[in-house]
Amino acid sequence: MKVIVVSVPMKKPDKLKHTSKSNKSLEYDREVYLPVSCIFAKKIKKDEEVKVIFVKTAGQYSKGEKNKRLFIKEFEEINKDIKAVLSFDVVETDFLPTNQTYNRLITDLADKIPLNSEIYADITFGSKPGLLSLFCALRFAEEFRDAFVEFIVYGKVEFDDEGKKINPEVFDTTSLYYLFKLMGTMGSTDADTASGILKDFFAM
Repeated sequence: MKVIVVSVPMKKPDKLKHTSKSNKSLEYDREVYLPVSCIFAKKIKKDEEVKVIFVKTAGQYSKGEKNKRLFIKEFEEINKDIKAVLSFDVVETDFLPTNQTYNRLITDLADKIPLNSEIYADITFGSKPGLLSLFCALRFAEEFRDAFVEFIVYGKVEFDDEGKKINPEVFDTTSLYYLFKLMGTMGSTDADTASGILKDFFAM
């Protein structure tokens, strides 16, 4: 099964036509809200099972629920041409940077990722502490659910002096996750060896 994990913003996002200068598989010729929609459109096949998990932050002024519905509509619209078997789930957290919040995010998200999943994640939106929790959940899924993290994407956009959005681009940031994973395996390594491992990693 393919699993797509999406961090949902608390403010309404803009629909943009995303391009990628470094990875052609991330380019898409339509305007979308989510950079991961580019991967969905190009990588998912007919009749494949795809589970989309939204990580949504609750709050009095949060537009998370409305944005989730926007994203579901986007996936369903793209899927008209693909005809995959789509399902949707959600992990909701409080807008509080506490141990309890991120413990719940890690455990709830890990529990919702099926065995033997191929995971695509979109980290464009969401809180900064939430990103660390997401990486922990993905690491758990790889270690204990035989999952595999295929893509982690990030959508970047700049703003000019008038506030106009320019240069939207999608980046494949999967290597950041595998660097995070690598750091967790070097606990018994001496400093010089660890430094050499890192240099080899960045040379790849």
